[in-house]
Amino acid sequence: MSYNLAELTKEEREKLNLDLAAASVAFKERYNMPVIADKIEAEQAPHLREHFRKRLTLFRKISHTLDQLPYIPRKG
Repeated sequence: MSYNLAELTKEEREKLNLDLAAASVAFKERYNMPVIADKIEAEQAPHLREHFRKRLTLFRKISHTLDQLPYIPRKG
């Protein structure tokens, strides 16, 4: 297996980008950042939306096993 992402097929790159989008949504939800999952899902290719929902569910489950980020008060 190569680590060069440029060598991936178009379908593999689409799924990789989809995973990144789903992980980003789960991360932002976990840390109470503004995100609209339905909007991100709508931006995905129609034939990959079901896969996006499955991956988002998986990443949401995983995020509950992680610790919270430490609170750092803002200065000023």
